[in-house]
Amino acid sequence: MKVILPGAAIGLLGGGENSRMFALAGERMGYRVHAFPTESAGDLDRIRKFAAEVDVVTVVSGDVSVIALQAAAGSGTLYPPMKTFEAVENGVGTKRDFSKAVFADFSIIGARGINGECVFYDPIAIDRVDGVLDIARSPAPIGSKLARKAINLTRDVLEDLDVTGIACVEFTLSESYELTIHDVTPHPHSSGNVTADSCVTSQFEQQLRAICGLPFGSTQMLSPTAMAVLPAAGESDWVAALTLPEVKLHLGGRYLTATAPSGTRAKQIVRAARASLSAK
Repeated sequence: MKVILPGAAIGLLGGGENSRMFALAGERMGYRVHAFPTESAGDLDRIRKFAAEVDVVTVVSGDVSVIALQAAAGSGTLYPPMKTFEAVENGVGTKRDFSKAVFADFSIIGARGINGECVFYDPIAIDRVDGVLDIARSPAPIGSKLARKAINLTRDVLEDLDVTGIACVEFTLSESYELTIHDVTPHPHSSGNVTADSCVTSQFEQQLRAICGLPFGSTQMLSPTAMAVLPAAGESDWVAALTLPEVKLHLGGRYLTATAPSGTRAKQIVRAARASLSAK
């Protein structure tokens, strides 16, 4: 197993907030993170050259085409490997019917290393509006037995897909307590952004550790945390939102987070903070 030590060059395909968060984690640990912008992802010769000049290439968002990934994998080391993306592209899980009421939606963020070792974060509850993530909170109120079952299923998915890095497995829990996988994301997921404030090690640092062959960081929860997505446009009264001392503003990613003694209380705080925003 090749270990990629600090000082090495990490290639990052794609842009957005996830790329920025990954780059910050990498730079903090002493890696040189080189990003290849999404708008240039059609230039396959440049991607091949880019992949050949770094120690490993990874992806932290879903805005990179399969063709671009194939070009990177053909010239360098890509994690997760190409077969992971191809398997996800061909469909994993059962499509979620957002018109149908369910008891709960939640995700499990897991990481799998080059040697097959896995670590998992506590379940993250997901609230959606029109099928789009609105609020996420950790830990999800689903009980330890169900959480263990979901984690075991997530482990199976990571092993079956041969994931190296972070992956998010989304679950639907029916009113009859039937557990169904409805989506797999082979890179950091928006619901996992809570780990940056709630856990010892964020999903972004864990991704870096996984692809570099380093020991995993602790997934221990420091405090229950919730995040609320902000409106996509318009200025707001940020002072009003930040009047609540538990709130942190992540304006680059358009969301608020709050830590509290419980996930339920953290959710109440981010809802109140978001509601306090008034368009200027």
